[in-house]
Amino acid sequence: MSLFNVFKISTQGMTAQRERLEAASANLANSNTTRTPAGGPYRRRDTIFEAIPIEEPGEGFGAAFGRSLFDDRLEHLEGVQITSQLADPNEAIRRYEPSHPDADAGGYVALPNVDPLEETVNILSAARSFEANATAFNTAKELARASLRLGEGG
Repeated sequence: MSLFNVFKISTQGMTAQRERLEAASANLANSNTTRTPAGGPYRRRDTIFEAIPIEEPGEGFGAAFGRSLFDDRLEHLEGVQITSQLADPNEAIRRYEPSHPDADAGGYVALPNVDPLEETVNILSAARSFEANATAFNTAKELARASLRLGEGG
């Protein structure tokens, strides 16, 4: 595996975890939002991770350097991409509050189906995963720097 692939995979992981953190933060911030521009209560966003193949370097010096470090046994390297999915609009929680301005004729208000505890755990998990990807990236950077220093002869 080339160090460039480590950089790609770690960067994709950090991007995916950042988007997961944004979605969980938005869910937590809007956990009591009963009115949106689209109408109805806020719809919870969920993130879905999908494995995608990592392409090997193409042409140029960086590609030649990357191929020289590539291990043929690791042919099927995979990174990650993320997609967002909105909750089903029928998943709203109905609470009886006849005095609320968004209450229906029966006095019920539709609230987002957001569990603050679940969103907090998602935020903590995303932060730890981001940190792990950043550590992998920095380790690969230090390995590349050490490899370059080998040729200095000092």
